[in-house]
Amino acid sequence: MRRRPLRSAVTIAGLMLLIGAGLYACTFFQTKPPAAGNQKPASPPPAVAAPVTSSVGGAQTGDDYEDPTTLPEPGPPYAKENRDPNVIMKNFPVDSEGNIDWVKAFKDNIVHPHESLDLNKPPTPPFNFDIEIPAVGAMPNVIFPHFPHTYWLDCGNCHPSIFVMKRGANPISMVKIVNGEFCGRCHGRVAFPISNCTRCHVKPKQ
Repeated sequence: MRRRPLRSAVTIAGLMLLIGAGLYACTFFQTKPPAAGNQKPASPPPAVAAPVTSSVGGAQTGDDYEDPTTLPEPGPPYAKENRDPNVIMKNFPVDSEGNIDWVKAFKDNIVHPHESLDLNKPPTPPFNFDIEIPAVGAMPNVIFPHFPHTYWLDCGNCHPSIFVMKRGANPISMVKIVNGEFCGRCHGRVAFPISNCTRCHVKPKQ
């Protein structure tokens, strides 16, 4: 009867030794470094991108221009300063809606537009010729001014493919303009958006 407690104690001690050996083996194989022949070269750390500079909000950067009359002329060579709108248009005047006022930019000698892609083509001098376009309902009538448009557009840009040069021959409507016809060929795309109604509807009905 006295040997049974001794056997139990031996059995428990043996089990503890086996568990300890197992834990040691697990720790050993987890921390053992790989053999020299199986080591993979360490991959280089990922490259850190250079910070992007911007002139938004008036911050001064290397690509900034203080004098808007010294902006680079469009055309070749197409360098970085010719493509960054934050640089090119930083000092451009804006209208009441926050859109660039291209006409004022021209008058202020900030931009020098070309009428044609052919830079050797002689320009047509701007001319004053306003056309009144009746508006629907109580909305003020539209005054189309040729003068600012002929700053940078040749007559062939609009006539006769977009506007027929004949009174009453152009069924202009806001629906067609929104769909990209008539004035919508430029406005809302490269010119100020048509949401700014007061830029065009300027003559109250009598």
